[in-house]
Amino acid sequence: MPDVKKIAFSFITVVVVPLLFFGLLEFGLRVTGVGTSFDYFHEIDINGEPHYQENPDFADQFYPPSLNIGPVENTFAVEPDPDRVRVFVLGGSAALGFPHKNHGLDRLLETQLRAALPSQPVEVINLAMTSVNSHVVYAVAKSLPADSADFAVILMGNNEVVGPYGPGTFNQNFLANTTLIRGLQALKRTRIWQALDGLIQQLRPTDALQDLEWEGMQMFANNGVPQDDPRMEGVYRHFGNNLADTVDVLRGKGMHVVVSSVPVNLRQSAPFLSVRGPAFSQDHLDLWRERTRQGAESAAAANWNEAVAHFQAALEIDPDYADTHFRLATAFENLGEHDEARAHYERALDLDALRFRADTRINQVIQEIAGSAEGDAFSFVDSAAAFEEASQPFQPGWNLLLEHVHFDFAGNHVLAAGIARAIVSALEGPAGFEPLPAAEVARRVGFPNHDTIAEIENLQGMIQHPPFPGQSNYADLQVFLSGKRERFTTAVGSPADVIERRKDIVRSGLADWKVYFELAVLNERQRNTAAVYYHLNRILELYPHNRESYMKLAEAMSRDGKWNEVIPLLEQSLFYTRGDETKIAETLGWLGTAYLRTGDHEKGTDQLLEVTKNYPEQIGTNLRAYGNLIRSARERSNDKDLDRYARDLQRYARSLQRSGKDKEYPLLNQRMAQLMTMAGDEQAAREWADGQSE
Repeated sequence: MPDVKKIAFSFITVVVVPLLFFGLLEFGLRVTGVGTSFDYFHEIDINGEPHYQENPDFADQFYPPSLNIGPVENTFAVEPDPDRVRVFVLGGSAALGFPHKNHGLDRLLETQLRAALPSQPVEVINLAMTSVNSHVVYAVAKSLPADSADFAVILMGNNEVVGPYGPGTFNQNFLANTTLIRGLQALKRTRIWQALDGLIQQLRPTDALQDLEWEGMQMFANNGVPQDDPRMEGVYRHFGNNLADTVDVLRGKGMHVVVSSVPVNLRQSAPFLSVRGPAFSQDHLDLWRERTRQGAESAAAANWNEAVAHFQAALEIDPDYADTHFRLATAFENLGEHDEARAHYERALDLDALRFRADTRINQVIQEIAGSAEGDAFSFVDSAAAFEEASQPFQPGWNLLLEHVHFDFAGNHVLAAGIARAIVSALEGPAGFEPLPAAEVARRVGFPNHDTIAEIENLQGMIQHPPFPGQSNYADLQVFLSGKRERFTTAVGSPADVIERRKDIVRSGLADWKVYFELAVLNERQRNTAAVYYHLNRILELYPHNRESYMKLAEAMSRDGKWNEVIPLLEQSLFYTRGDETKIAETLGWLGTAYLRTGDHEKGTDQLLEVTKNYPEQIGTNLRAYGNLIRSARERSNDKDLDRYARDLQRYARSLQRSGKDKEYPLLNQRMAQLMTMAGDEQAAREWADGQSE
């Protein structure tokens, strides 16, 4: 055989045939429904119109599913509207708006844009997720449909070390090569990989990673990474590659990209972990401790010159101890030497070995990428500089942030104002546009409210866990958050107070759907049914894609016996269950009840039986479904169905006991006794009440 034929034969045998085999296998697995799609959006049909809806499984390609990390809920039309301005926000928890879930960057930005562009519909859609870094954000960008938004805002950089493939993460090894990381992720997205991984998980015992639960920042507290760790160069390289490629991908998909630098708390977030330099003799270590003690005592007595001298002496012994730089910065600040203070605050940030904050190098990389990407369809917003300007003569601290990286309302306002300017400028909007002042934005979005108080309380709980107690200014952080909670509690007042304050924004026509939702909840507490109906119906006009709105309206109508009107609300809500079996079973069970109440026993029975057949894991919902079936059979004097439902119910309850799942529903025996009494089987009811059903 000639050499050419041999080469061709070898190529076909070694390359083409395996590729064809694996290609067909991948196709077959997709067709048969093995594995899951990791696209960021699913396309679904709602009442004959295509819509995008986030994929709850997207982040499972980076994290164990048990952590339940995923996108926020979004549903929006696929079809473009030439008048609409749609903005995506990409990033981590700071971009997400944590802890102010309803008063974060996205909502404040939408408020600013609506004020600037009153004649155009505006949608700001938050694609950010907690704990993610640039590897995840790049995957989000790659997955987005072309021309699905006009603008994409990128705010990321805090989680580069502790996020996926970072040297400080808890569930993956650090990989130095960006191409290798992306190749591994592409492999994980294949159905072949997912099928093999699922098979392996079934064959081997459950490991700790599979059952891992989200515990916040304390999950990373033992993974310090010093500044001089050689892996840090790889971190900065990864970040630069991912940011540059994310910008290119989004611009290629028809979006104008707005990149923001990353503001962090320099002034009032002490380092989480300070690492000592090279080994000292015991004498040097004792001397360092003495200088540090003297500096702390001088600072406590407000003897700032002495404090500076002592901390500088400590730095001469150990020049790279992060917390000494932080304390020295505080001393310089109290002397009015703000340039010196800034230098040491930044040094403390860069040396902090628990790297939850974007350090100065990360922001330098952002500046470099922005400098090379300037041009059409690109804007850079230096939010870090804006935070510094808003904090003068000090560095950014609790005036704009709540702890180390998450923004208070004032910080989100500075962010949103700068980004709004960039977007309005790119749209060639009104000349001389000036963003709304913070007080007016707060009025329009209803800040603060009762949720704000709960969010600060949650934050107070969060800081009780590592690494926060290890900060040298931890006691000050506790006092700060306690004072903020008290001020918010006083400012918000009672539900009646909030309702009264919101009347003005509602009358003006500027209230968004979240204001109406808040009012619906508050009026429900006040038992003002007419107001509840009004506000919930306004929500469905302004944003018809929120499941909770349909469920609340259905609940109100159920109480009023308006069962014919309940049914279409529940049916519509099924579009927004996102595959969540708990929500699906709850809705189907409620639908079955509604049909029974309207006299449509056939449809009602079908819906309730679907719950018992397809969702056996939803114990409470199943028991309610059987209860409604038994009640319906009794009301219709259908003894045959009554006996059948009672038998099926007991069979189901005993299966729960055999499998041990009854432990998930401690009231099983009590509930079964009630249901069997309803079914007319007093003996079975007594056995269940006595715990003798087996």
